[in-house]
Amino acid sequence: MSVDAIIIGAGQAGPPLAGRLTAAGMRVALVERKLVGGTCVNTGCMPTKTLIASARAMHLARRGREFGVVTGEIAFDMKVAAARAHEVTRNARESNEAWLGSVDGLTFLRGHARLTGPSTVLVGNQMLSAPRIFLNVGGRASIPDVPGIGEVPYLDNSDMVALERVPSTSSSSAGATSASSSRRCTAASARA
Repeated sequence: MSVDAIIIGAGQAGPPLAGRLTAAGMRVALVERKLVGGTCVNTGCMPTKTLIASARAMHLARRGREFGVVTGEIAFDMKVAAARAHEVTRNARESNEAWLGSVDGLTFLRGHARLTGPSTVLVGNQMLSAPRIFLNVGGRASIPDVPGIGEVPYLDNSDMVALERVPSTSSSSAGATSASSSRRCTAASARA
């Protein structure tokens, strides 16, 4: 298939770029091998901020008496909070996918893209060609080379947003990973 532009990755930048290129009259192929929305939607900003909002609601409920609000026993249901975070993520991803399916001039392909030349990309058994190829390949958590890291339990951002129970304090690195991921997504959004 020959198009005007190929975008590899449907994360934060891929869909808006596809929208601008197709609005300019270009035929575009957008390729995603995993989840539309990338890190921010699936394992970064959206699910972590949703979990933080749940924790903040609990914090405020615990301080209710200071504001004249009398409540009963305050408890946290991680399964409910996790389900809410998963729903926010799912809704954002499905909304992005529906939008991609509605864009004239855009062909959305699922699969692993491999550059085979300066203007060609192989997706599965399908060869794509275009004079412009944009890489929006996202990122993954990098485990630091710290002595003993393999001997203790730890969570990266993907592990953390998949939790359905509050981890023990021995897995406290999850907070640092989540905060770091959230800062990067927020900073990237502000620059966009």
